[in-house]
Parts: sequence; C-alpha cells; structure tokens
Amino acid sequence: MRGFRKTTIGSAILLLLLIASLLYPLYGPADFDKKGLIINEAGKVIGRAPFPPSSEHIFGTDRNGQDLLLLLLYGAKFTLITAIGVAFLRVIIGGLLGVFISLWAPWLKKYVNDLFIVFRFVPATFLGIVLMLPVMAHVERPLSTIVTYQVLMLILLGIPSVLVFTTDLIEELKTKSFITTSLLMGAGKFHILKRHLFPYFRSYGILFTVQQLLTTLQVTMHFGIFGLYLGGQTIGGIVGYDDPPPKQASMSNEWAGLIGQSLYDFIQYPWTISFTILGFFVIIQIVNMIKKELEENIAGISYVKQKKTLVQTSVRKTGNQAPEQFIFVKEKKSLGS
Repeated sequence: MRGFRKTTIGSAILLLLLIASLLYPLYGPADFDKKGLIINEAGKVIGRAPFPPSSEHIFGTDRNGQDLLLLLLYGAKFTLITAIGVAFLRVIIGGLLGVFISLWAPWLKKYVNDLFIVFRFVPATFLGIVLMLPVMAHVERPLSTIVTYQVLMLILLGIPSVLVFTTDLIEELKTKSFITTSLLMGAGKFHILKRHLFPYFRSYGILFTVQQLLTTLQVTMHFGIFGLYLGGQTIGGIVGYDDPPPKQASMSNEWAGLIGQSLYDFIQYPWTISFTILGFFVIIQIVNMIKKELEENIAGISYVKQKKTLVQTSVRKTGNQAPEQFIFVKEKKSLGS
C-alpha cells in the first residue's frame, strides 16, 4: 500500500467524518445546543447570537444561536453522501453509454460530440442554476420531489464529460496491438470488452469517480452561494436580521448551504462562515490529493508492466538459472605441426 499511502489516509479521514456525522443523533443535541440570548442575574439581556468562538462554542454560533461545530458534524453526511453517490452514478451511467456507443454504435459518436460540445464552454454551475430554479422557487413542493430532482440534475450535468472521456479512451485503446490482433483473429465485442478493456476501466473508473467527486463538491458549493440548497429551504429560516421575514436557510444543514446562508455575515460575523469554508476546503484538498496520487500511479502502470514483461522474458530464456559464461580460448599450435 506504499503507492497509495495518501489515498488510504485521505479515505480514512473522510470515512471517519462520515461515521461521526451518521452517529450524531447518538451524542449530539437535537437543537445543536441552541442559545439565542445571554441574560444576567438581573434579567437583563447582555448578549445576543451569533456568539464568537469560545470554550463553550469552539467554532462559535450562527444567528439562531446554534453551535457551528455541531452543525458541521450533522451536515457532513449529506454533503459527502450526495457527492459520492452522484459521482458514482455519473461514472456508471456515462461509462456504460460510452462503451455502447464506441463498440456497438460508433456512428453516434459524431452526433454525441456535437450535442455535448456546449458543456465544454458553458460552466456546469450556470446550467445547474437554470435547471434548479424552477423547482427551488416553489417552497410548497414535497421534500422528496426536490431532493430527487436535485440529485438527477447533478447526475445529468456530469454524464456528458464521462461519456466523451470513455469514448475517447476506448478509441485510443483500439489502436493498441493486442486489441487489433484480437479483432483480426475474430474476437467478439464482449470478449474485447471483458479481456482487454475492463482491466483499464477498473483503474480509470476509480480515477474518474474521484474527479467527478471533486467536480460535484465544487458545483454544490457554488449552488449554496447562490442560495440553492441541497435538500430544500426551511420555512422559518435565520432570524436576527433587521428586515423581516427571516432569511431562508438550508433544511439539511449540508455544508454548501451553511456557506450560502451565512454569506452576508462574512464581514460582521466572520466565524459564521469561515469555519465552514475551511472544512469544505479541507475536503476538496483531500479529494484532490487522492486524485493526483491515482493519476501518478496510473501513469506508471505501463512502465511497470513493460519492465515486468522484460524480466519474465529474460528469466524464461535462461531457464530460471544464471546465464552461462563463455570463455573463448585461443588454441596454440606446436611448431612441428
């Protein structure tokens, strides 16, 4: 596991965070240790939320008086599960479509590239905002409808890039000598897929899932900044503003939503958003670290395989024994001969 040390450490950190978030109901208060006012012995209000970081609230509180550390722990599962699930489904659906087009319907590739070329020039965030606004504008819609639509929309945004990547990868692999030889010998498409392409898909599939995980995290953070929260918005929202009614807040407390709902408090109460941004940044850095290590390992696979093949060939030629040493001796002729 030396070659995947960073991947192992990063995955362990994300797994521990996910477990801590899933187990939050067992150790965390349901109201997130809410404290809106501080009243002295005389009954006079001497403090009002949000409260800055202290020994009682390590990350401080938001405008509703909820502990930010507890909010981050509670909402981490929604951020991670959504991003991981969306990335996985993107790779599965886009990969299967790419395999079908490359092997069974190559004539569709030109039309697919022309259709999806818009995704190379228009940011996914802009397309997502346009697609999400019709649903998010109606607060009365059922929560299940909103969540389902949001997840499907996030999946659809990533399928084109996965599909194009898969078709390009297969077209490149088709030029390899071992695949060309198999085709000339009459191998079928399923045989080519199973014996020759699938080993590459396992490596590139993991890498591209991590890449899509990184992209999903970035897009969801952009959605949060624009007030489009995963899981919908609360009706009560955030109190404490001068102009009623209360501002809409994230219902699920996922991290992108926590950033968006506290965006305008950055100057006056910086702790309400700084720690959430820092946590999001740490997760993105961990995923990016995993991605880079996987890329480095995949880049070295071909060299390692070639080196291993050369060593095995050399061993077979010598019969698993040390090569014989030949000594050339020049024979001396006698004078009488």
